[in-house]
Amino acid sequence: MRLLLGRLAVICGMVVSATSPTLIAQEKSARPRLTAPQLFPESTLAYVRVADVEDLQSRLDDSTMGKMMSDKEIAPILKEFYGSLVKNTAEIQEAIGLDLDELLSIPRGELAVALLPPKRVSSRDRDRDGEESAPRSNQPAVVAVLDAGEEIASVEVLLQRIEKEVGDNSDYDKKEIDELTLHSFTNRNRRAQQFAYFIDGGTLVASSSLGYLEQMAEDWQAGETAEESLADNRKFVSIMSRCVGTEGERPQVTFFVDPIRIVRELLPKNAGTMFALSLLGPLGIDGIEAAGGSWIVSPPDFDSISHMHLLLESPKTGVLKAIRPKTGQTAPEPWVPRSVGSYATINWDMESTLDGVEQLFDKIRGDGALENTVFQPVLERFDIDIREDVIGNLEGRITMVQGFVRPVTINSGSNVYAFKLKDPKAFKARVLDKVEAMIEDRTSLTDRNVASELIVKVLRLGRDRGPNSPIRTPEICFGIYKDYLLIADSQYMIDQVGSCIAGTTEPLLDMVEYQLISERISAQLQEKDCSALSFARPEETLQLFYELARDPANMERLRQISDNNGVFKALLSALEKHTLPPFSVIAKYLAPSGGFLVEEETGMHYTAFGLK
Repeated sequence: MRLLLGRLAVICGMVVSATSPTLIAQEKSARPRLTAPQLFPESTLAYVRVADVEDLQSRLDDSTMGKMMSDKEIAPILKEFYGSLVKNTAEIQEAIGLDLDELLSIPRGELAVALLPPKRVSSRDRDRDGEESAPRSNQPAVVAVLDAGEEIASVEVLLQRIEKEVGDNSDYDKKEIDELTLHSFTNRNRRAQQFAYFIDGGTLVASSSLGYLEQMAEDWQAGETAEESLADNRKFVSIMSRCVGTEGERPQVTFFVDPIRIVRELLPKNAGTMFALSLLGPLGIDGIEAAGGSWIVSPPDFDSISHMHLLLESPKTGVLKAIRPKTGQTAPEPWVPRSVGSYATINWDMESTLDGVEQLFDKIRGDGALENTVFQPVLERFDIDIREDVIGNLEGRITMVQGFVRPVTINSGSNVYAFKLKDPKAFKARVLDKVEAMIEDRTSLTDRNVASELIVKVLRLGRDRGPNSPIRTPEICFGIYKDYLLIADSQYMIDQVGSCIAGTTEPLLDMVEYQLISERISAQLQEKDCSALSFARPEETLQLFYELARDPANMERLRQISDNNGVFKALLSALEKHTLPPFSVIAKYLAPSGGFLVEEETGMHYTAFGLK
């Protein structure tokens, strides 16, 4: 039975599912068809849905990635890769009776999967004699909805294979509910392990709980739910209302999760877990009501838009008081060079976060615990007051920029972290000088004059591997420039910052691509302030992988690891049979992307988008 449920998970996870096996699909009735949010119960723990697979595929074809994949210089490589992948994943066909191409062609309309709590026995779950119509289970249930349309024949092959594998260990039953036929398989040794499904008009509804499926079959027939559904769930509605497009566009993909409900429903009920559950309220953790989001593909003026919303109880208590973003400056600092691949900045109330963490820690360990076990020992050993010298000197803005060290290696990605200070001189005297002294007691630091007003200390981590090594040696660089503490993991990136300070490299702030993203963010904020902002140039990241792919040494490594991996073998075949076009062919399709974080009455909301 576990194998059966595993098959169902594999099918759903590959954007497939199952549909009618042995019976011919019933004709679609004229009654209203319930969508997954209308069909799934209000108590749904987690959910992911593609509203219309064919519409999503069409929009992906119209997206930047879709157009790039159709380019006459790129398409042959991708066609070769996909063809080889189908040939090299023959184990899929052997296991389920369909090859990869047939498998991926099954979904035509809605596709949704949900995790439900253990089924509670109600009057709807009893037959006329008062007996339970399905075995009870204390296990969560999985339910899937798949609109396969005319691809039912392929789904029948899948289900016939499943029936064959579980037939010897399970009892099969067939039940009529009005015009629907429910097929169910129950493990003879573990009656709570089930797999059941029904098909109507090319749509499959399947579940690991016969009780849930019977309830859904009745609602499906009626065209409405007898009890509240996920579409009536206050948390779900609140999140989804914030996850539509800027002009009201409906998302192609949505997801929802209720983490606290999952913990309460799925943790085993024993003394230890009951004690842990009792702490959720006092610690304020149960104030995390839900999370969810959406993905909108190829809306007007955008390549895609993603929304993520964390629904929080208000006012915040306990641990949630430590989540304290604040509004502030988000434009790139003048020293951020335009050569970076990505830029992100966030404004945070550090002292309030520290207070929240301290209250939580002391509530668990006792009054003064954080002071006595962390702050006081650090002060006594290193003469650094974390509360006053470190946290108290942080203004609250943190910036991270990423670039790529040349020549390209596997770990070319390099970051610079910047922390804005209230009093740079005090921080240097009270913290940085002491840290330098501690490091120099154990190893040597090198001074590097990067630019006017920027002298950094360099700490090499490990031996120099040489210029031809596929892995670069990390170098920790740190120093203070004006009112920022800068920390980098390569001299290359700190030199990029130095070039911008010296004026030999233009700042990101003046870059046209950044200005386009900034204007779009301002338009979406509609004069509101945000706490965080991000900017990315995907061509920088993709060029790294492009250069790695053209490196003969990397091709040899790929050849060595491809013997037992169908995906790598297909990739190797495509790269050997076709020459990669100049990177300019790919770069012309790539546009910048951005994102921003806002704190709202209902919680925290992050929006990310890419331009066409």
